[in-house]
Amino acid sequence: MKKALTLSLILSSALFGAAYQIPNNSINSAALATANVANAHGADAAYYNPANMVYNTDNHEIESSVTYVSLSQINYKSSDGVFDIDSKKHTVFIPSFHYVSKKLNDAGVRIGFSLIAPAGLTREWKDAPAIYTAKKYSLETMEFNPTVAIPVSKDFSIAFGLRYVRASAEITLDGRTLPSIPGVVMPYYLDMEARDNSSFGYNIALSYNATEALNISATYRSKITLDLEGSGDASFAGVEHKSSAMMSVPIPANLIIAAAYTFNNATTVEITYDRTMWSAIQETNIEFEDPTMEATVGATKDKKWHDTEAYRLGVTHILNSTVTLMSGIAYSTNAADEDYVSFSSPEADSMTYALGGRYRLDDSLELGLAVLYADYDDRTSNNGTVEGKLSDRDVYTITAGINFKF
Repeated sequence: MKKALTLSLILSSALFGAAYQIPNNSINSAALATANVANAHGADAAYYNPANMVYNTDNHEIESSVTYVSLSQINYKSSDGVFDIDSKKHTVFIPSFHYVSKKLNDAGVRIGFSLIAPAGLTREWKDAPAIYTAKKYSLETMEFNPTVAIPVSKDFSIAFGLRYVRASAEITLDGRTLPSIPGVVMPYYLDMEARDNSSFGYNIALSYNATEALNISATYRSKITLDLEGSGDASFAGVEHKSSAMMSVPIPANLIIAAAYTFNNATTVEITYDRTMWSAIQETNIEFEDPTMEATVGATKDKKWHDTEAYRLGVTHILNSTVTLMSGIAYSTNAADEDYVSFSSPEADSMTYALGGRYRLDDSLELGLAVLYADYDDRTSNNGTVEGKLSDRDVYTITAGINFKF
């Protein structure tokens, strides 16, 4: 019988959020450091706060954007001075698409959908000792999220959505076993792939216009477990092995509470509290059908990650009938204590800074551009895997797109 390979959170933090979460999937979210929940209007409200879709103008609305992401090298210096290595730098393009309908009936019900990447990473090392546990980790996801928004009163609305996520992953290790004979270490090589698997979840949202100027909102996205069926190839002391496997990779539940206040119908300030439930996963359990692979790399390991929090502030200013300016700042905590920092999971607190704008060409067409920079703290650990400092990690993004009403 096929056994399961569960890689619950050995994947690394790569894009903006805690662990492998990607929170920025639209022009506004990138320009506001994701402080665009209570003030989510336009097509991307379909994802960031679908309850707010009922307050859009009575049009169909579409946004299409693409984000260029530059992931810096991570430097590792061992405490004993033996190692001074860098991970590989990566760049990637991430597309996104959002749609909100016009009113479907007199009650004002709307539907919308989004195509986004909720999670992902690329982390690759080429030198020892990092290659022993994290030569390459890659996760790609795409989520289709249809939603429906229902006005309960003129000031209160609710929304529900279905999350359908497809994912692929690849893991490569150039490993070393612990010596079963004193002084003898057995090298091995492992390459695993899981392609085009899918899972489901749900999301809900609430929006309340407490006054004409103040909106209070909340959104919740359920945990999704990606059961990625695949296979692994390994070489142990020159002997080839192959095993079918399944990787269970979680996208944890997420709760956001936000408030936005608009001054003089021109400047909106939003504060957002964002909690991601990484504590749902406490260990990694790797199992292989092949007995040699199971005995070599199949041990259960404690992870004991904890929930993360992000505090975000976004400012949107309507400069005139043509130009809207946006900026944002965010502080995010990390999911891993020092004992659980690894080359595949170099978790660290971070500060994010964002700036952007929208330019209206006419009543139906807008162009948008946003830049974002995420700066991660250094991490020092002496846990047997990482014996030194991980530093110099940051992320740059540029998001460009169009918004169309009809």
